Amino acid sequence: MPMNRPDSNVDKAHAIDVLLVDDDAATIEELVECLRKAGLTCRSATDGWGALKRLADGFQPGVVVTDLRMPEMDGMEFAERLSRFNDQERPEIIFVSGHAGFDDAVAAIRLGARDMLTKPIDAPKLVRAVKSALVVRQLRRQRNAPAQQPSDAKPAVETPAGDSDPLARKRAALAHLRTIRRARAEHFPSDLFSDPCWEMLLDLYDARLAGAEVTVTSLGAASGVPLTTALRRMEALQTHGLIGRADDAGDKRRTIIRLTAPGLHAVESFFDTYLDRTGT
Repeated sequence: MPMNRPDSNVDKAHAIDVLLVDDDAATIEELVECLRKAGLTCRSATDGWGALKRLADGFQPGVVVTDLRMPEMDGMEFAERLSRFNDQERPEIIFVSGHAGFDDAVAAIRLGARDMLTKPIDAPKLVRAVKSALVVRQLRRQRNAPAQQPSDAKPAVETPAGDSDPLARKRAALAHLRTIRRARAEHFPSDLFSDPCWEMLLDLYDARLAGAEVTVTSLGAASGVPLTTALRRMEALQTHGLIGRADDAGDKRRTIIRLTAPGLHAVESFFDTYLDRTGT
């Protein structure tokens, strides 16, 4: 089932979860399949112009997943056009690229990109990124929707967006950290930053915000290190009381990894400090 949206003004026949934009037909087919298996509705376009036509036809995506490098109109130019939409209409943006550089990462952040994924795309990571972006968009639309007040009610006192929506601020900070991480990987040898513990904590926090479950296998695969190394680091995190394991109620062969209460508190405290110091 597609995720619910709170806005009754949206044309339900044209509301979709994802608009995929990529000039590689094989990539489109693969991504559409993995998103639909996750219960997400989607449409596709082969370039920025085709995506704009989809929007002109009335399709209203919650998230746009777009390649950076495309002919005619590339992902950045397309995203720049999306940034002109108002808050109620603007979809969240996730970039995908096989060779994004630091300048691309900075430009993506300035355009409000929610995430930047590297090719080849890891299907579970894409699904988590899309679901997280849908949650953030829903919160943004709820925050910016006009309040229904009685005619004799006094106007509500406006609260700064950052104060009224701490979850969205933390999601934005998480996206920024990940974008910088991917840009770093383009310019430095990967073995300089090979310990996966921090990346695992971020992945688990991201999954918790999205309401998604993470298995031992998927967390290990997403860590970027050999599975044996990932398992040792999971044991270290568990020893420190930051993560815990539980059997998957739907499949006893799978083990679910979650942040413990102390682990969640530690990550939340980090983001509170990060946001205070950066002023975001």
